[in-house]
Amino acid sequence: MIRLAVDAEGGDFGADVVVRGVVAARQASSVPFATRLCGDGARLERVLGELGREGPGFDNSEFVIEHCPDVITADDRRTMVWKDKAASSIVRCVALQKEGQADASMSAGDTGILIGSALFILGRAEGVSRPALAAFIPTPVKPVLVMDVGANVSCRAEHLAGFVELGCAYISRLFGRSDVRAGLLNVGTEPAKGPDEVREAARLLEGNKNYIGFIEGNKVFSGEADVVVCDGFVGNVLLKTSESFYSLITGFLADSREMFEILSEKMDALNPENYGAAPLLGINGTVLKAHGGSSVRSIKNAALTALKAVGK
Repeated sequence: MIRLAVDAEGGDFGADVVVRGVVAARQASSVPFATRLCGDGARLERVLGELGREGPGFDNSEFVIEHCPDVITADDRRTMVWKDKAASSIVRCVALQKEGQADASMSAGDTGILIGSALFILGRAEGVSRPALAAFIPTPVKPVLVMDVGANVSCRAEHLAGFVELGCAYISRLFGRSDVRAGLLNVGTEPAKGPDEVREAARLLEGNKNYIGFIEGNKVFSGEADVVVCDGFVGNVLLKTSESFYSLITGFLADSREMFEILSEKMDALNPENYGAAPLLGINGTVLKAHGGSSVRSIKNAALTALKAVGK
């Protein structure tokens, strides 16, 4: 049975939403999994108790509570939280993997703290110089993996080249494909275009069978590449801009219910809540970052994504 450690305190809406999301994942998953909830023990007992009173089919014995008394504040050094606040929920859910008590960790908390905890507690995978956050964005053809989307604000050429390797390996493992295509996001397709580190990364990737060259922003949603690689600053902007498109379209159609109903099924592919969580690739473990503003539905899909990553 897969064992999932969850930071129940992470996210903007608190433990109630996180726990309800995990419960929804249990109901939707065809794969049974054990859950260890990391957070304030009394609060989690209360949430589980409320869920038990709401539905007769709920069994809170399916959850194990990991009481985490440490609370991270704005005064804490982000680079040392993994050590100074080892009993905080976000750090503890990662540490459970190191201790062999979990197969995957999931949090909607602070991205920097989660990544730092994963790096210092679990360590980098062999041959990886820089881990990266990867996230799927929808296209009319297929989901496209974008990386990095926030772990590394700036990157050297060797990091970008490494992201291509990581992204292709992840797609290959997740979908059983050997024909993965990856491109470097750039301002043009000509060899002389773009920043030095992007052009140097292209040189390092010469001969890589998965690498198809530079890809411009207007081709990201074409599905031309399965993996689009860039630094974390560009990737985070791209990801959040694409996610906002769903809200933009639904806003335009708010006063036209008939039109909204006609298009809602197709537009649902653009809803960021359907994509759950972004995996941190390149570490010795399975760690997923959910959106800070995750709803119950988002947490549910994040947990299902974690199960899929472990199951492969």
